[in-house]
Amino acid sequence: MTTSDSVIAKAPTSSSTRAPPTRRSTVHRGFPTTKPDRSDRPIRIEGLAPPSLKANRPTTSKSPAFTDQQQPQQQQERPSGSKNNKSSSPTPPTSTKPVPEKFPKKLQAFPFVPGATTGELTKAHKFFFSPAEFVKSATNLSMIPDNTMIPEVAFVGRSNIGKSSLINGLVNRNGLVKTSSKPGHTRMMNFFKLGDKLSLVDMPGYGWKSRDEWGGMIVSYLQNRKNLRRIYILVDPSHGLKESDSQIMKLLDSSGLSYQVVLTKMDRLSKTKYSAAKAEIEAELVKGAICCFPLVLGVSSKTKDGLDELRAAIVKAGQLTL
Repeated sequence: MTTSDSVIAKAPTSSSTRAPPTRRSTVHRGFPTTKPDRSDRPIRIEGLAPPSLKANRPTTSKSPAFTDQQQPQQQQERPSGSKNNKSSSPTPPTSTKPVPEKFPKKLQAFPFVPGATTGELTKAHKFFFSPAEFVKSATNLSMIPDNTMIPEVAFVGRSNIGKSSLINGLVNRNGLVKTSSKPGHTRMMNFFKLGDKLSLVDMPGYGWKSRDEWGGMIVSYLQNRKNLRRIYILVDPSHGLKESDSQIMKLLDSSGLSYQVVLTKMDRLSKTKYSAAKAEIEAELVKGAICCFPLVLGVSSKTKDGLDELRAAIVKAGQLTL
């Protein structure tokens, strides 16, 4: 064999380095051809995996032809229910434990309302000793005086509850409002003016032996009087709330009119019985009252107890500047 027919190149071997693959040159029709050695070692090319590793390639791997910012939209946005969407967090299991409410559905008691200060009581007492005068009586809405420039408060309650006596005690004039021991004596709406700053209204009584036509006229007045600041519902603590009282309160609640409960004739009960009656009435008011001012007052026209507190409450309701 000559050197022109075949040449075999051998590289020196070493125990520390691996010998490079040998190449064999063959003569085919006078031209030398180089064939690579068929080695089992896979050849890795950057950006391209060998055929033997394509089957083991993860399905979620990105194609090398795109970068993170250039991924197709169909690969970046997967349905939320897709099995291959690894970025979506698993849905937490629903808890069967009830979540406590921040606020109860119904009040358990009236919120605390601070009483009038000594200065407020003194100013209110002095103001209600201003000259008071009778303005007009009205049997229908057309006769109501047109004094809407000053605030107005009205006193309502069952017959013979003591509305007239209470107004006389507030203004310290026994003969200003006519009183009677017979139920249903007041059959008209009586308007009074106090110092050109406040209007007081004595309403006909409702309930036993009261006039049937009370409803239409009174309801129209309460719902349409623009300068009406508050309605004071008088309740006898020895009898508690009656059905007629509850009906009036529901009417005022549905009309969005502010009212406040005043317990009269408190001198007829001992302090223990009065406190128990007041607590029972407050519990009834808390159940369904919506527009009720959360402060129940107690007065006595005979002993004058509680009158200054009621005077201060009227001053605040009328937003009077004294």
